[in-house]
Amino acid sequence: MVKEYSYKSDKDKVLSKHFKVGEFASIDNRNDKLTTDKILIDDNLVIMLEKLYDYLDNLYGIKSILITSGYRSLDFETSLVGGVANGQHPKGTAVDIIANKKSGDSVDSKLVCCAAETVGFNGIGYGGNYTHIDVRSNKSYFDETNGKTGISSFYSYFNIIKPNNNTNNTSSKYKVGDIVNINGVYISSDSNEKLTPRVTKGTITKVVSNAKNPYLLNDGNIGWVNDSVITNNVIYLSNASYKGTSLVDALNEIKVDSSYAYRSKLAIKNNISNYKGTGEQNIVMLNLLKKGKLIKA
Repeated sequence: MVKEYSYKSDKDKVLSKHFKVGEFASIDNRNDKLTTDKILIDDNLVIMLEKLYDYLDNLYGIKSILITSGYRSLDFETSLVGGVANGQHPKGTAVDIIANKKSGDSVDSKLVCCAAETVGFNGIGYGGNYTHIDVRSNKSYFDETNGKTGISSFYSYFNIIKPNNNTNNTSSKYKVGDIVNINGVYISSDSNEKLTPRVTKGTITKVVSNAKNPYLLNDGNIGWVNDSVITNNVIYLSNASYKGTSLVDALNEIKVDSSYAYRSKLAIKNNISNYKGTGEQNIVMLNLLKKGKLIKA
């Protein structure tokens, strides 16, 4: 269902875990001006964006999906080169996005197109440095850089191998954010050649289910490892990039259970007695998490 919002009164309204109303506003990037107070947003678009966020985060460790263009007022849409009056943006069913990694760079738009295909977007357009996605009823894959339409699959179009990844898989022993000690490393997730690592400790930043070496350490700066080369007796959680003051938010950011029950277990593991969820107790654990010294329960 498409809903109408006001930028003035609703811009800070939270739509989902990662998105607010204001991010979808009709802003003309040529002069950075709001073209209308009205914002149309399809509920299903937000749901699908969250699915895409989780999928990209599982693969690449993202920190945000930046909406570079969301809803467009009709006069704004028709003023654009290639703008279409009956297009998806004026209907509130489309966004153009850039996925930013925790490491600082962005996910290649070709990979974002493939990810959007995997999670089920019907409308996907490759824009070079951005990706167009929409929730139209019929499939339409296209390349905005050369005008090509009727693309059957972006995996084949870009000659990209579909990752052997299941975002619902929870069987891996270690998770993103775990700090591990290692006695060996591999150059890829499917390599058979064990190498001697230059450093013997790192943070898992990506997990590829069912791979020979499923854990990527430090965004590739160390390499790939598997359970057999991890020598941990104690597993630590880490979120050094978190700048806020909420333990719950910091745990959620690295996909760790933030419930009171699990935080109670964390408190016991980290020698915090009589845990009641107080601000003082949570700050102690948050500081340990930021330093990579919070023992995993």
